[in-house]
Amino acid sequence: MNNNNQLRHYRLSTARQNKSKITYQCIAALLTAALMPSSSFANKSSGTLEEILVTARKRSESMQTIPIAVSALTGQDLLDRGISNTKELTKIIPSLEIREGQANQIYIRGIGERTGFARVDPAVGVYLDDLFLPRSDGQLLDTVDVQSIQVLRGPQGTLFGKNTTGGALVVSLIKPNDSNEAYIDVGAGNVGQRHLKAAINIPISDTFYSRVAVNINKNEGYIEDISSGRSNSSIDRQSLLFQTRWEANESFSIDTQAFLGKVRENFPGANCNVPSNHALYIEGLWVAHPGDTDPSNLTAFRENCESNSRQRLGDLKSNQGQNAQLNKELDTLLFAATTEWEIRDSLSFKTVIGLRGEKEGPIQSSDTDGGPALWGSYVNTEDSNRRSYSLELQLNGDAFSQRLNYTTGFFLMHETNTEDFTITNTLRGLDAQTVGEIGLGEKPTRPISGGTIPLIGFVGAPLIASEFDLANTTAALFAQGSFDLTQQLEITLGFRITAERRESELTTLEADMDAIGARITGSGLFGNGITAGVFGPSAEGFYPYLGPLGWRDDPVSIAAALFPDANGDALLDYPVNPNSFRKEAREEVFTQSTPMLSVSYTLPERWLENSFVDSSMLYATWSRGFKSGFFEPRGIDGLQKIEPEVVTNHEIGFKVDAFDRSLRINAAFYAMDFNDQQLIAVGADSQQNIAVVFSNAGKSEIRGAEFEINWLPLPALAFNAALSINNYRYLEFTELDLQAAVIGQEKLVDRTDETFPVTPDKSASIGVQYTWSGDFGELTPRIDVSYKSAIFYGFDPGSYAIFKQDEELAGQPAYALIDARLSWQNPAGDTTVSGWVKNLSDERYRIGVVAVADSSGIYNQAYGEPRMFGIDIRKTY
Repeated sequence: MNNNNQLRHYRLSTARQNKSKITYQCIAALLTAALMPSSSFANKSSGTLEEILVTARKRSESMQTIPIAVSALTGQDLLDRGISNTKELTKIIPSLEIREGQANQIYIRGIGERTGFARVDPAVGVYLDDLFLPRSDGQLLDTVDVQSIQVLRGPQGTLFGKNTTGGALVVSLIKPNDSNEAYIDVGAGNVGQRHLKAAINIPISDTFYSRVAVNINKNEGYIEDISSGRSNSSIDRQSLLFQTRWEANESFSIDTQAFLGKVRENFPGANCNVPSNHALYIEGLWVAHPGDTDPSNLTAFRENCESNSRQRLGDLKSNQGQNAQLNKELDTLLFAATTEWEIRDSLSFKTVIGLRGEKEGPIQSSDTDGGPALWGSYVNTEDSNRRSYSLELQLNGDAFSQRLNYTTGFFLMHETNTEDFTITNTLRGLDAQTVGEIGLGEKPTRPISGGTIPLIGFVGAPLIASEFDLANTTAALFAQGSFDLTQQLEITLGFRITAERRESELTTLEADMDAIGARITGSGLFGNGITAGVFGPSAEGFYPYLGPLGWRDDPVSIAAALFPDANGDALLDYPVNPNSFRKEAREEVFTQSTPMLSVSYTLPERWLENSFVDSSMLYATWSRGFKSGFFEPRGIDGLQKIEPEVVTNHEIGFKVDAFDRSLRINAAFYAMDFNDQQLIAVGADSQQNIAVVFSNAGKSEIRGAEFEINWLPLPALAFNAALSINNYRYLEFTELDLQAAVIGQEKLVDRTDETFPVTPDKSASIGVQYTWSGDFGELTPRIDVSYKSAIFYGFDPGSYAIFKQDEELAGQPAYALIDARLSWQNPAGDTTVSGWVKNLSDERYRIGVVAVADSSGIYNQAYGEPRMFGIDIRKTY
């Protein structure tokens, strides 16, 4: 089938044919109802599925002719489904998970990045038109003035601006044009929801056009924090987008965009549970906290956590303390310019220039106790400043009578980031019996009832203040070409060589242990410090309590009260030792080549004559993706290198249009092999300080399948469905046993039986809509159902063991969400009114945050949106 036939306008529907074909279609729909949606629904007047053009290979092509697993939604699709933010794509795109929390987490086929730390790159690349957005905090875009969204699954290691191991999400904007047009979209709903989206297109001259779009999106939040009175999980986003297009002549154009964004909202409120008492900081070391009066019967830590539990507080309430830093303040300024020069009919040259600046305010990254008490926290204490500058050059062309299509080019990006963060831990207690056992390298046993001598000190460093400065430079050369060996057989070859320079500078300050000791002993209630010989050099002093009743006096509370959070910054106010200042810098260039090979075969038209199949394409792809290594601050050990991760994908698939273009089925089957997968976990430095750190899993694999379907049994009736099945497995993954590390032993834990975190093994969706037309206009009801299997949210092997016993304790059991929408469009087609409900059944489901059963022993959990409802009105001019 030649290119003209591949890209021809689809034939008009013959849906009015005999009843036997209608019956066959109904049976086919029932058999494929578990499959998936990919794109724009239909030409409603003809009952045929529209041709979807995508740019996955840097040129406009029909989605059904390219050998890539890609899903695409047009701007009209987003309106029909009520999708107002890219995070909602997780309900309908196979193998795509987007979680919004203190950092945006985007996963494709189980591959993603969980923390949002500036030192580690995202695994899924996000592009605004051709511009790469390097940090995840700026990636979760409201869908304002969007032409289309494409999701490319699998590693993108050849063409797209940045090497990624998971895939790419490409947002294309409506471009300025030569018409006078505008729209305004307003809406309101429960929990104080209100939004305004508007755009106007103004041609300045016959060759120069402009377009302005604004977006204001707010709600009051749906989680009430009873201790502070604030409402968490709120939204407050404002943005302004200004675009221009200059068509200097038929062969040269310049597009520009300027984006200004402002975010002022509260992070999702979290609840807490203790899944196991055997955690290191509870009965693993028999650690007493403020409020404990018997070291053999520790209750304070659990009580603090469970005072912020859903079981204790009730639905959609939290109790995270007065000083929790949960405000998200993010300012973004972005400018991009794209030039396209058609040198001749068969050759064009494109440049993409991008400038981006972001500032994020201080936030609390983690709460290690999970309750209202301030016993431990990790806080980004200063504004985080991010700058990036990028340049991409592309040469696109064809040769040999268009049998060869190729793209080659160069990508360069420089990025700077700052991250200032401070870790604080409260004073804790150990019984003299426990300290003696640990000092002998033995696992501590339960203290005798009532305890012996209370010893008050630090399990880990009381304070580490860090300033992290990063400079990343990426340079890459790439080339990819597709050649039609015959009219049916196409081969695609691609190659990319990437060099990533990582420059990291870390400065730290620690607490003044002498000043802390003087304040403790100066109270007159504690004796001179003794050396416990464990927990690192910052925790050498353990002070015996001298009070008359020993443990019954609650000595941990007495000592901890000497170091309050006086300024309310969610950090305990310990004196800092200026002589502890340390500075370390490391630099390395990580280089990797990422080739790809794909073969596709389009079935000849003569094979399909007199069949229900209109077109069919089979493909097989081998590709590789790469994510740069980096340097990880690891307690007393300073900067440690994390190796790059490399994923190799083997994939086969097919794309079929049938029944006079009324049925579309796409499927992909893949085997992905990981080397040195970058994972976040709980670890220890060489002095037994516990910290959340990155490490590499030696080898892991993903085996999976994805299916997608769109079906039009009638011109006014549309079905779509989705199914993805993935099997994630670590093949080589070991880490230190925390319990053994703290008592001075080196012991490894095998984690090869665990699944990947954050992303489910199975997901599915199905949607249906019907349009009634008449003199009253068009009335369209729509319903969508999405399903996720169980999701693991843990960091460590203890959490996984608990998850296998009870998914509620360290993850989210399988759940389904139902969304419904009813839209009316006036006969003129310029006004649409929509009433909608999301999460119709008011399901409670967790969207994070993390379970750490081995160390602190808590499961912090944030819940997704409850039932949300509202009305939208859209007017076009």
